[in-house]
Amino acid sequence: MSVNPVRGLLDSLSVLFYISSIFGVIPYSLWAFAKRTAIQLSLVGNVWVVGSLVVYTGLYHVATINYTKDDWGSQSTLTNAIGIFIIYMEPFMMAVDMVAGMINQKRLAQCFDRLARLDNHLAGEGVLINNGRMRRYSIVLLLLMLLFEAIITVYSFVAFEEEFNAWSLIWFITTIPTALNSVCRIWYVMLVSAIRQRFNAMNAHMNAIAHGILHYKNQYAGEPDADIAEIPLDYLEKEIFTVYTQRRKQLTVATPPKKTNANATTKVITVKPYQPKQPASPPLKPSEFLPTDRRLRPHIEQRLDNKLILFCRTHDELCEIGKVVNRMYSVQMLVAMAHGFVAITAEFYFLYCSLTQQDVPILFRTAEVFLLGLAYIVYTALKCIVPIFVCWRTKTDSQRTGIELHYLANAVDEVHCYEVVNHLSLKLLNHQLNFSACGFFDLDMTTLYAITGAITSYLIILIQFNLAAIQKSNSNSTIASNVSTTAMAVVEGVVTTALTTYVSN
Repeated sequence: MSVNPVRGLLDSLSVLFYISSIFGVIPYSLWAFAKRTAIQLSLVGNVWVVGSLVVYTGLYHVATINYTKDDWGSQSTLTNAIGIFIIYMEPFMMAVDMVAGMINQKRLAQCFDRLARLDNHLAGEGVLINNGRMRRYSIVLLLLMLLFEAIITVYSFVAFEEEFNAWSLIWFITTIPTALNSVCRIWYVMLVSAIRQRFNAMNAHMNAIAHGILHYKNQYAGEPDADIAEIPLDYLEKEIFTVYTQRRKQLTVATPPKKTNANATTKVITVKPYQPKQPASPPLKPSEFLPTDRRLRPHIEQRLDNKLILFCRTHDELCEIGKVVNRMYSVQMLVAMAHGFVAITAEFYFLYCSLTQQDVPILFRTAEVFLLGLAYIVYTALKCIVPIFVCWRTKTDSQRTGIELHYLANAVDEVHCYEVVNHLSLKLLNHQLNFSACGFFDLDMTTLYAITGAITSYLIILIQFNLAAIQKSNSNSTIASNVSTTAMAVVEGVVTTALTTYVSN
């Protein structure tokens, strides 16, 4: 078995790791993580995941049968089919998440290892990553999951369970698949957020350098001498400022003096001894570094080049890690989006039926209580919206790195820096980061807009069909009542005629 020691990010996700290991979401060794904070592949962990999957699926089926009881076939065939599809999509998604976790366990460990190496490289350039933020995010998401699961499960149990006994507590088993699906979504969100955090750290560092250079140029524009030691930046920026100051001094010396007026005193011209004529030096260009010591210029250029090249390589590595994460979770996200679309549409429709005093199938009994149905819709929507939003922001932040590079080059205002940045920006342009669901659609705000529009369209169609069915039912009942009234009138007429004939005779 291989051992992949991971520090930093995995330490901040320790709570999420323990919960996932205990409930069989990930197949790693719990003992190795508790002892060395390391990800270690484990045969026992894989067996635990498979056993948990079988037990949870069986108990979920028993709890569903006990919940529906004898009302399973009381509705139409189509309604029952939709209900069975939505109900059993939860254990199906759980099975997909667990099986994918076993298949991708080596990839996940490699992702944490690569992120740890990137953190070390960025720390060498003064870019520190605050992994404690990931810990707070994971705990907040876990608490939100626990809150929604508690509200939906407890409220449903109290509102719809007829007999409160030990066997009826099996209803709480249905919480496990939905909760484990949420835990898998949290893993995906945390990995993508970690990639986004490193993009933001690099972008913020380059932006701070550019702002510091521009502030220095504006602050000391009219002063020939500036105290470089008072500038609160790192070594590279101070060296750039030193060269900039020397360049400004030489440009000041090369500037011809202003003409004096006629009343000014006559200037005494000193005569120097004859000296051989030196070759004319090329004119000074404001866009070049002109330090007194020519050996200083290549030294500074190389250090600045190394910083920018490191950021470009880090950007490339983060994009590769993002592609690996996308491959690990693309199937799960496709299934999750399909379930979210169908479940939200059905819940909205039956919530409408409940508000209009129509019968609601037992598989969608939560729609009979408005607050309970609303909580279910919000919970299902959040499991789709949060991953889409995080993926979209990560994609936009990765594209902002090229903009920050050019902003820094504009602040430095040096020919060699422009050349390096133009070369690196081409590499960034050819390496785009994108998250998708098996290539069917991208996980960005356009997909969220499309899903929202589809839910609205199908909901309107279902309501129109419902209204047409109600009108047809009312018309049929009216015709039936008219026919029965006519028949009664005919019968009454016949009876009256017969009685009248009998009395007259």
